[in-house]
Amino acid sequence: MTEQKIYYKKVRYLGEIFSACFGFIKQNFKTLYGSLLFYAGPFLLIAATVSAYMFGSSLGMNKVFRGGLTGYYSDLIVSYFVSLAVMLIGITVYNVILNRNILENEKLLPGEQLTLNHATKNFWPDFWRILGNTLILIFVLIAAVIVLALLFAGIFGLLSGSNGSGTGAIVLTIIAGILMFIAFLIFGPILMFVPMAALFVCQRDGLSIFPSMGKVFRYMKNNFWNTWIVSFLGFLTYATLASVAQIPVFIITFITTFSRLKSTVGSGIEDSSPSLLLVVVTVISALLSYGIMVIYHLIIVYQYTSLEEKKEGASIIDKINQI
Repeated sequence: MTEQKIYYKKVRYLGEIFSACFGFIKQNFKTLYGSLLFYAGPFLLIAATVSAYMFGSSLGMNKVFRGGLTGYYSDLIVSYFVSLAVMLIGITVYNVILNRNILENEKLLPGEQLTLNHATKNFWPDFWRILGNTLILIFVLIAAVIVLALLFAGIFGLLSGSNGSGTGAIVLTIIAGILMFIAFLIFGPILMFVPMAALFVCQRDGLSIFPSMGKVFRYMKNNFWNTWIVSFLGFLTYATLASVAQIPVFIITFITTFSRLKSTVGSGIEDSSPSLLLVVVTVISALLSYGIMVIYHLIIVYQYTSLEEKKEGASIIDKINQI
């Protein structure tokens, strides 16, 4: 019996969303991960290698004493921005290829399979659209973080000024901290859901980021807690699996740090060159984490398209048109 093809135009609930996610991966594993590895993999590999080298170098601090703080931090900043730029390109390619796999799968008949040609269809227009809107989104988020930081700094300043350093100021600060944690717990999963779903809409509908976010909020109306649960459990699944993928990094880091401390005590000289094994293991774990992130991405897309289908009924309209 042929397995039923996974399409996104369907109303799904929590269990069905997770089933559809893993079902899509199972049906399209080779093309899905092959296209991601072939097109986005090189950029993510470079970014992960640079990051791993930076992390490994930071374990050895004798560069500071040899070249001074200025030289050490200038090299670190340059490496950081190079890694960030390459990672941005890699993540953009990753999103474009992954979304295109989802979109092209929707057009295929039962029994037809995705190919690399499907995965790269309309690539460059999609790439520039997603890259531009991602940059806009990043700048907006940075501005929002700055505004919120200034707001909370002002609130804490007022609390400290009005209550001095007494018990009242401490209690109010603790209460403010608890409220911030609760706000993050409530809105965090939604703040992860909205940008990812909006970028999918950007690519699918050819819209800019703000109209796309408007569509996401419109379909999410009256479905806040449903979306919160799906996003929270999806992220928890991703975080758990990604943590497992990072275990070798923690082990090698511990061994490397212990070895360097032992070497420093014995000779008084610490080698600042990162361990090749540490770099390799960190890169592999990072690539595995990106592969695992496909799960969360699909969960977000299927939740959004489920909300969309509830209000639009596009699949029903398609069936009527076919008749």
